[in-house]
Amino acid sequence: MQSLKETITQEKHDELIGYDEFHTPGYQYTIMYMSRTHSLAEFIFSKILAYQGKLFSDLEAFEVVEAFTIKTICDWEWYCERMICEFLKQDTSQLSNELGLTLPSTITTDECIGYLNGLGYFDLKSASNLKAIAKKVLPKKNNPFDNINAEARNRIDDYYVIRNYVAHKSQKSRRSLLKVYEKYNQKGFEEAGSFLLNKNDPKGKSIRFQEFGSAFWLAAFKLLESAYPKIYKWIVEDEPVYNDQCHIRFHYLRMLINREQPTEA
Repeated sequence: MQSLKETITQEKHDELIGYDEFHTPGYQYTIMYMSRTHSLAEFIFSKILAYQGKLFSDLEAFEVVEAFTIKTICDWEWYCERMICEFLKQDTSQLSNELGLTLPSTITTDECIGYLNGLGYFDLKSASNLKAIAKKVLPKKNNPFDNINAEARNRIDDYYVIRNYVAHKSQKSRRSLLKVYEKYNQKGFEEAGSFLLNKNDPKGKSIRFQEFGSAFWLAAFKLLESAYPKIYKWIVEDEPVYNDQCHIRFHYLRMLINREQPTEA
């Protein structure tokens, strides 16, 4: 099997590193986040599902997956916070309008964090809430969060409800969970881990955890398309759908990112 270096030609490599986008922290955060999401899915399939009923009981597998619902949201919010700051620090005009103040046109990452934490805007509750926050603080031309499609956004919203139940186990969170279950053909209550490891369609191949995880990955990919179009085009080229060749190019980016972590300005 060819290595990534053998698959990507020197010409393609030089084209990639010649893009200004390649040297931005936001692009690097996006690839890092997408890599984390992909690695988590690989872990669930190669370690948990493969040994369920052998090394792990069903209950143990369910509990591991429930723990990962919290990690999934933590990783997502880590990514969203950094990306909001990446775009806000370049243009504060919308935030100035929102606050009725005259802010410097550009600010540092630390200043972004200070403003947004002070306003409570980093208390994300869903993908829909994220879209509303981004609209308040980012000008339309500089707001890639609008590019997240409705299907991915709705799945992420539902996943937040599942995470809330796992974290709190309250009666209120249970009622909200049951409403989400109805959307996915789940009749009656079952624990979140069991729900996530089952299939939405008995004839289908993917489990629900995979479908939810794909929504987070797709949301980041849509941000990449909107904010870093040259990198996006480098990955997909002229392919009609994301396929194995696209994934090879994505993994090449992942390999390059792992060599040098981004520094925040």
